Amino acid sequence: MPFCTVSSLETISIDYVIVGGGTAGLVTAARLSENPNVVVLVIEAGQHHVSVPEIEIPGYIGRNIARDGFDWTFLSVPQKHANDRVIPQPRGKGLGGSSILNFLGVFRPSKQEMNALEALGNPGWNWESMLHYMQKSETLLPPTLTDSEAVKYAVKPKKDLHGSEGPLKKSFPTILTRLHAEFFDAAEYIGIPRNPESSSGINIGAMTFLMSVDSDSKRSNSVSGYLEPNLSRPNLFVLTEAHVTKIIFNSVNGLHRATGVEFVKHGVTSVVRNIQKDVILAAGSFQTPQILELSGIGNPDVLGRYGIETFIDLPGVGENLQDHVGVSTIVEVETTDLTVDSLSDPVVEKEHLELYKQKKGLLPSSRTSAFIYLTAEDIGLPTSTVASNNKVVQAPTPALKQGLEKQYRIQEQLLSSKNQAHGELLYFNGHHSILYSAPETGKKYMSLFCVLLHPLSRGTVHITASDPLTPPAIDPNYLADDIDLDSLVQIVEVALKLYDTPPLSQSVKAHKVPSQGVIDQGKNGLREDVKENCRPIFHPVGTAAMLPLEDGGVVDANLLVYGTTNLRVADVSILPFELSCHIQSIAYAIGEKAADIIMGEQVLEM
Repeated sequence: MPFCTVSSLETISIDYVIVGGGTAGLVTAARLSENPNVVVLVIEAGQHHVSVPEIEIPGYIGRNIARDGFDWTFLSVPQKHANDRVIPQPRGKGLGGSSILNFLGVFRPSKQEMNALEALGNPGWNWESMLHYMQKSETLLPPTLTDSEAVKYAVKPKKDLHGSEGPLKKSFPTILTRLHAEFFDAAEYIGIPRNPESSSGINIGAMTFLMSVDSDSKRSNSVSGYLEPNLSRPNLFVLTEAHVTKIIFNSVNGLHRATGVEFVKHGVTSVVRNIQKDVILAAGSFQTPQILELSGIGNPDVLGRYGIETFIDLPGVGENLQDHVGVSTIVEVETTDLTVDSLSDPVVEKEHLELYKQKKGLLPSSRTSAFIYLTAEDIGLPTSTVASNNKVVQAPTPALKQGLEKQYRIQEQLLSSKNQAHGELLYFNGHHSILYSAPETGKKYMSLFCVLLHPLSRGTVHITASDPLTPPAIDPNYLADDIDLDSLVQIVEVALKLYDTPPLSQSVKAHKVPSQGVIDQGKNGLREDVKENCRPIFHPVGTAAMLPLEDGGVVDANLLVYGTTNLRVADVSILPFELSCHIQSIAYAIGEKAADIIMGEQVLEM
């Protein structure tokens, strides 16, 4: 059994320590421990959650958000451009990380985005490479639709684009509603086509999404896929409920080597010492930069405020935060479809729990099933120069400014592409009531969550104290750039247009969110609604950016933190810009690629 105690670590010689047993961290741990000659330790702050219905049952997505022990319950700082609201920033807590908390989507980015990642100075990080690792991580469970249903719901995956032997299981929804099809038909009516294979690197149009659900109708995640099948490995150890607070270095002739990891478990501080090979940070976009700063790696101005001596001057740490930002639209509908609104009745929910045992009813699938990915042309976005927006191109150092300008040039190129998504409409089979009052009993609803995929605004994550258990200050800086606000409003307008387009319009009874009164105010009303109600969809990236040092990077293309010889980052914080997809698939791919990079270097050293 890999689960260990603090005292047992004193007798184990550790080769690799992975900080964070989340989505990417468990992938890297599993792959590294395939070599029986190395010893791998995973240190996770949360628990090992076993047989939790709110994790396993797909129809229960969202129930663990803000739940103690399952979510870190981070909050943003007040958002200046979003009516000074403090906005929740959910992150999965426990083995599996956000793969046990997310909304199950297994999407892929565009080919152009992945090639742009390489163009920013990251050789080997391109579409072909990342496609290989996404395939390596997954197994596609083929759909069981008739030919006519496959056309209707845009489901026609090409086998050669998907994995067949990977640990993560992905499948299509078992609930495909009439409203789902009407949503697609309305899109085609206004010129947005169906896309029956969205995993090809061209991820635009209307699509039925793949979800991380296995053949038993249970959530597939990094625990079920990568950890649990390998529990018998004698060289893999997992320490849970241990909060990492600091990386310890040994410095010789200006070379900084990570040799220890400090952590707190049940109020007692301990250290794993004499690490033989690498320390791999996989703590996510909020806590990876926090741990770096607590270890003395970051901007001296930030560290100095809290009495932390700068060990490595690396001002990119905690900068460049981006997340998908969106807002709900909700309508009351007239339909014979089952909607999740009925689950608010305990009697009905109990009935569906019984049906779930037969893989029937509302619970074997996610509450979301259909998506439309919109191009700049679909949204009506201008493709004029964004890099010239002087208000946005601001950064603490010349290197960070230079790197940001390069990112904006990439974003401008993506905006001009007819094969690149910039907005998302997420169909929710019911009332998307996270921020709004509960739906009225007995009524049925449909929601479209409207998402901006490539924000120009950049935020930060930084420590607020030398106490390592104090949460960092998370400032996504939503809507700081007016282009972001205007773009999101235009995405909302596309959703409203679809509600008014046949055949979907025939099912819509009334607008609930935004209200008809807000809609009647036009763009001004929608702008205020967006500022009051926008929130993330939980895909933060960028805070330990993989970029050249001269562009404000934190890690190089081998995931090494600049200034160190063996401290790496292997999570989505390395992505220098946001992607046009829900990023679960990329998190798995990063974990896979990180393991190959590390194992490849060890072979060269032998």
